[in-house]
Amino acid sequence: MNRARAKDPPGGDWATRDPVAQGRVTLLDAGPGDVAQAVAAVDELHRLAQLDPDWSWRRAAIIARDWRRLVPVRAYAESLGLPVDMANETLPGPWRTREMQAFLRALLADRTRLFSIAQLTDLLNTQPPSRWTDLIGEGIGGLARELAGKSAPVPDIVHWFGDWARDMRGEQRGLLLVTAHSAKGLEFDHVAILDGGWDRPSKGEDADAPRRLFYVAMTRARATLTVLGPGRHAFLPAAAPVLTRRTRPDLASLPGTRLRSVPPDLKLVDLSFAGRLRPGHPSLAAIETARTGDPVQLTRDGGHWQITDTQGNVLGRLSRAFTQAEGAQFLKGEIAAILSWRRKDGEEDFDRHLRRDAWEVILPELIFETLP
Repeated sequence: MNRARAKDPPGGDWATRDPVAQGRVTLLDAGPGDVAQAVAAVDELHRLAQLDPDWSWRRAAIIARDWRRLVPVRAYAESLGLPVDMANETLPGPWRTREMQAFLRALLADRTRLFSIAQLTDLLNTQPPSRWTDLIGEGIGGLARELAGKSAPVPDIVHWFGDWARDMRGEQRGLLLVTAHSAKGLEFDHVAILDGGWDRPSKGEDADAPRRLFYVAMTRARATLTVLGPGRHAFLPAAAPVLTRRTRPDLASLPGTRLRSVPPDLKLVDLSFAGRLRPGHPSLAAIETARTGDPVQLTRDGGHWQITDTQGNVLGRLSRAFTQAEGAQFLKGEIAAILSWRRKDGEEDFDRHLRRDAWEVILPELIFETLP
């Protein structure tokens, strides 16, 4: 029990902020189908976002019983341009990115120098803007709060950014899509729980597991809680202050294709591709001129998928771990990150194939479409 909130309204700040739910748990009936409830869940969080000037999607989550029910949520949220994280995916940390490495090289050019926050910002601004320079800028903001107007020596700054980069690797960057099992120990200001699968235990679970997991999902919310489902939910306490609402999302406004995003994943790319190329190979020059955010294409070359730029230059290759879903067609892609890689980062068995000690790896984000 949070005794500090004993005198607050039962719905907290949202009792007055939200004229609809007024801080109560919302039981939202979106009709049948995973797509309908996906749209309804995202739309409800988007409605709440308009009521909070300090809203951050990093403090919101949509929780499901299983991962497959989250697929249409991701597709719809990304179609709205919302930042989305899938808890079962591991995005690369910022340390190896081209932008961070360039920032560190500029710092280390004079190890005896003291840098102020303004000077660090100027140093960062010499690079082309990208999602990674934005992230490094957030790191500079965090360092500024610790320095409180003081300057710091280069070794201390580099050490601080090393710790920061490790912490950032697991940090939520957008709306989190997660299963109840994976949500244990996490907390969010705003939570929506999808319907489906709560009526029966999964393989290997005891009969009471669905109720326990729903309790886990429900108690992740600090400020607002939306539960998707028809009528009163079996696991919501009968005496709970619940607002029941009915909505029917306009599914006709959605595209006729289902989008599947393949996020940047080190396991899905050939990490030593550029390391094996002969000196002067055209791909080395193409990689050097590539920038984060540039569009990419996929082309088939024998048994391999190649990553190419818009001029047809090969930037990299997908690994054998990548499989194209049946019926899916490549729609578009972009460079999510350009990472620094070294000979010693790989396995010794492949060392004899390498022609250089360091190179860059193009890490793409790919979008596929499947006709309904």
